[in-house]
This record gives sequence, C-alpha cells and structure tokens, in this order.
Amino acid sequence: MDVTKSVLSPLIALLLTSACSLAQAEVDHRFSGFATLGVALNNSDELVFRNDVTQDNGAYKNSGYWMNDSRLGLQWQGRWSSQWETTVQLVAKDRFDNTLANSIEWAFVRYRPVDGLDLRLGRLGADAFMLSDYRQVGYTLPWARPPHDLYGITSLYHFDGFDLTKRFALGDALLNLKTFYGNSDEKYPTGFDNGQYTNFDFDLFGLSSTLEWNEWKLRYSYVAVEVKSDLTQNLRNVWAQFAPLWPGAGDLAGNLQTKNRDFRYHQLGLNYDNNDWWFQSEYVRISSDLILVTNAENAYASLGKRFGSLSLYGLVGYANPREPELNIAIPAGLPEPYATQLNYLALSTTTRLNGVRIKQHSYGIGARWDFTPKMALKFQVEKFSVDKAGPGLWFATNPTELVAQDQNPTVISLAWDVLF
Repeated sequence: MDVTKSVLSPLIALLLTSACSLAQAEVDHRFSGFATLGVALNNSDELVFRNDVTQDNGAYKNSGYWMNDSRLGLQWQGRWSSQWETTVQLVAKDRFDNTLANSIEWAFVRYRPVDGLDLRLGRLGADAFMLSDYRQVGYTLPWARPPHDLYGITSLYHFDGFDLTKRFALGDALLNLKTFYGNSDEKYPTGFDNGQYTNFDFDLFGLSSTLEWNEWKLRYSYVAVEVKSDLTQNLRNVWAQFAPLWPGAGDLAGNLQTKNRDFRYHQLGLNYDNNDWWFQSEYVRISSDLILVTNAENAYASLGKRFGSLSLYGLVGYANPREPELNIAIPAGLPEPYATQLNYLALSTTTRLNGVRIKQHSYGIGARWDFTPKMALKFQVEKFSVDKAGPGLWFATNPTELVAQDQNPTVISLAWDVLF
C-alpha cells in the first residue's frame, strides 16, 4: 500500500470539507518563524563533522562550516474553529535531498472532537524521541545542536500518515499518550560531497508516553520501522553467483536482504528543570533484523545552571554497537581466480557494512546568553573519541582511504538563534 497517496487524498478532502463547512467562520491565522545562524570548526584532518546523516558536507581541517546548523523555518497555523486547525511548516536547511517537497516538514489537519483528544492527518513530525517536535528550533534547545551521539543518527524528521493523542490529568501530573503510523523516505549520502546516495523508504508505527509532574518530565517511546527499499540487490546478486562454489556465499546473500525487514527503537528520557538548575538525559536502544542497521545503544546526559540571562552546561554522550564488527571468513582451498575474487568481494562488503557502524563517545561544555527576548547566542566545545571501526556519523576527508586509527576531533560551535 502506498501510504503517502492514501494520506494525501483524505488530507485534501478534510481541508476542503473544513473550508466549506466553516466558510462563514472567521479564521484565526498565526504566522511564526525561527532561524539559526551557526558555524562549526573541526580540527580533524581525516573526519568531516556533520549535524546528522542526511548531510554530505561539513567542517574539517579547522575550516569553519556554517551550513551544518544554520536553518530558517516558517510556519502558518489556521484555526478554523475550536475543533479544526491546519498547520504548515517549511524548513530551509542543508540536507542532501534539498527539494521543496522535502522542506515541507509539517502539513496537517488537526481535529479535536473533545478537550484532551487530538487526531492529526498529513505530514507530521514523528514523536519518536525527546526533542522530535522542536529539534530544529534552535532557540528551544539549551545546546548549539541536539546531542550528536544520539541525534546524529535519528534522522527521522517527518512522515506522511496520522497520529492520535490523548491527554489525562492525574492530579498535579499530566499524562500524554500517542500512537502514530505512516510512511517516509529519505536520501542518505554515501560519501563526502560525492553526489551518491541511498534511497531509504520505510513504514513506521510508534507509541509514545510522556508524564509531566511539576519540574519533572519522564518519557518512553517505541517505534517499529519496516524497510520498503531493496538497498542491497546488486551486492546480493554478486554473492549469489558464488553460492555453487561456496554455500556460505548464498547464506550471506540472504542475510543482506533489507526489503520488508524491521528495526526498532526503544527510547527513555528524563528531564528536570526548576528554572535554576536543569538536567536532561535520553537513552535509545536499537534492535535490528537488518545487517545494514546495527544493534546499538545511544545516550547522552546534560546538566546546566542559569545565572540570569547566562546559562552554563556540560554534556556527555556515547554511541555503542551491541555486536562485533562484521568479519567474512573465506574458506581456504578455493580454486583461482575465484579465491581472489571472493576475498576482494569480502573486503569490499565488510568495508561497506562496517562503515555504517557508530562507535564514539564525547564530552563538552557550553554557554548560552539570552541577550534579548527571543534571541540567544551559544558557544560550545566538544571533544569526540571516534573508534576506527565506528565512524558512521562522520565522513572521511579522503574517500579512497579507510580511517586507519581512532580519531579524537574537537568541534567548536557558535550559534545565533532567534524566534519571530
């Protein structure tokens, strides 16, 4: 089923229905926007720093790069009645698939039949992680960017589908429960500024829960992703040719299948903020049936203190695979030239598959100055330790060479955030 088409037709129908039925009503139009002008400096000669895996360029060799974090967002919200609303949000930023269609982050109709129950249909933000709804609005974040060790890989910004939210008042606490389903696709670059990419099409289903009580917020979410793209067909065909000679080649070809296979996110987050001190931490566990998506754990924790308009904070994070590097052992004694061909194929396959692994940790400090209402300046310094077998969030500056040893880049970030 093409979920995108199945969503767009009802969305248009809903828009027309609400517009016609409420034609006599006065619509409340609200326009808003946000922007970030940022620059990142990375001292590594071998690794290119990216905000996330949708970008194919970035900072390296002490050169300042301003496109990683800079963005402009515009939003319109139309309130037709107490029950019906329409929202459209566009975000211009650096990403590989930098088309107008992909820049539409939100375009949905919201129906609220009773207080505390919302149904939204259209293009939505996936409520998969703690910062999902506002990760692109730099002003709402205490840091220069969402923590790299976790949000560098969580590139799910929007999907086409629906979500349903129910809110419960529990004394002084508020519980939000949400379920969502839809389809998304994204082009992921495969190398540093080389114009090549992999198209990743997938369906997703998720559940999220958020409990807010005084200064505390506790959150859990679960997201299941079913891949609809055949990302490894050519590679599988090559391996299958060697199956009559070595049965293990046929087994590997089967393991390389991606279409209709799943991976899953379990997310747990905690936030505390008393307007003086604040703390936030998030943990994500990835379980995967795909050899291209590694079973892994990603997490960060951050503690900050406000001194009037100035805030100081510390940040630590890590990303760690839960399985060893792939190693394809070719049996001895195979005839030539097949033995040489298989060894070369094994090397290129392991290089490609291990290249998506992410194994790193980081620590950093930063400051935020809210020098005027709705504007903030930020300064952040981070030290990364990137394992040579896990540089998946970074690109090698020399695409013809592997990262031969562990890297320890330092990234300095400056950002100016504004709401309007």
